[in-house]
Amino acid sequence: MSEHATPCIIIHHSEISLKKGNRGFFEARLRDNINHALNGLPGCHVKMDYGRFLLFFNHMDQTQEILDRLQHVVGIAYLRPAYPGSRDPDTLKDQVFDIVKSMSFNTFRVDTRRADKQFPHTSVEINRIVGSRIHMQLGKPVDLSDQADLTISIEIFNKKVFFSVNSIRGIRGLPVGSTGKVVSMLSSGIDSPVSSFMMMTRGCQNIFVHFHSYPYTEKSSIYNAQALVRHLTRYQYRSKLYLVPLASIQRAIISGAPEKFRVILYRRMMYRLAQKVAEKEGARALVTGDSLGQVASQTLENIAAIDDAITMPVLRPLSGLDKDSIIKKARDLGTFTTSIEPHDDCCSYLVPQRPETKAKMDQVHKAESGVPDWQAQIKDALKKTELEKYTWSV
Repeated sequence: MSEHATPCIIIHHSEISLKKGNRGFFEARLRDNINHALNGLPGCHVKMDYGRFLLFFNHMDQTQEILDRLQHVVGIAYLRPAYPGSRDPDTLKDQVFDIVKSMSFNTFRVDTRRADKQFPHTSVEINRIVGSRIHMQLGKPVDLSDQADLTISIEIFNKKVFFSVNSIRGIRGLPVGSTGKVVSMLSSGIDSPVSSFMMMTRGCQNIFVHFHSYPYTEKSSIYNAQALVRHLTRYQYRSKLYLVPLASIQRAIISGAPEKFRVILYRRMMYRLAQKVAEKEGARALVTGDSLGQVASQTLENIAAIDDAITMPVLRPLSGLDKDSIIKKARDLGTFTTSIEPHDDCCSYLVPQRPETKAKMDQVHKAESGVPDWQAQIKDALKKTELEKYTWSV
């Protein structure tokens, strides 16, 4: 930006514009989340203006820190560090040229969006006037495709003109907290952190539940889960993690049910416990990292047998993805390294060698009826559950 320009970043949201009558609610939630992300940075001011947010701030040296923070805000489509421009096209072309003349590029294009239809020049005319100056002075060819080395974006709205030479893609989606709460069943592995994040991009505030078999296993899975929640809290600012002991329930299942049904019964009990947490927290659904057919418990028959244990919807955002796709998402999210740290998973504790893959409901009910006092075991596990709270901070 020029030394006399007020620092500004234009923030465009993603699918909020489709919400019509509820648009104001979603925009207010996104604004709150933007302000939360900028907490601790002095002089930042966010205002809504003609379908986008304008973020003004005091010092140029804040720019990169602000952009880094905003790239973690769910619901932002893209960010543009912007320069205020003149409404006079001849002056505007000089302002743009002063910025781009020292930049390194081969091809360029000018992309004008004229939301202000009272502006006396069309978008095509502005593109031609600004582009001609750059082409004639620098000899750079125009490339109207999105493959151009440099795109100069000009936005005209509400009697204002801004231009930018850098567009940064955001996470997109809906603002976290705009569609309600879910309980995410968080293992220490690769899949469930990704599924949790995917639900954040659908506007859900995640409450995390981690099942462990301590003291019959080490605490490694707990430590991994805590690290994953700390990482994911960057995207939703506040998190709760329920640490639920499962070992006593597992022992009861082992003592009273056929071996091949162990995993199914483990998960039925986990779902019941997670639903109790959801009811306490006012959440409307459970979230798992299941991918259809990936392991024995994730066949269609076994999914139906497990879901039968509860009345709450179960969301499976990874159900159509293969493992390689999930791993790529975990790497992009930054959770992969933590997820592959060695840990004892509660579901690998005394897992049968030949688990049932096509469970029939009557057989599952019969197997579960042999588990001694499982209702009391559920209540006891809830009493022994620990709650941890996390808040994102720089």
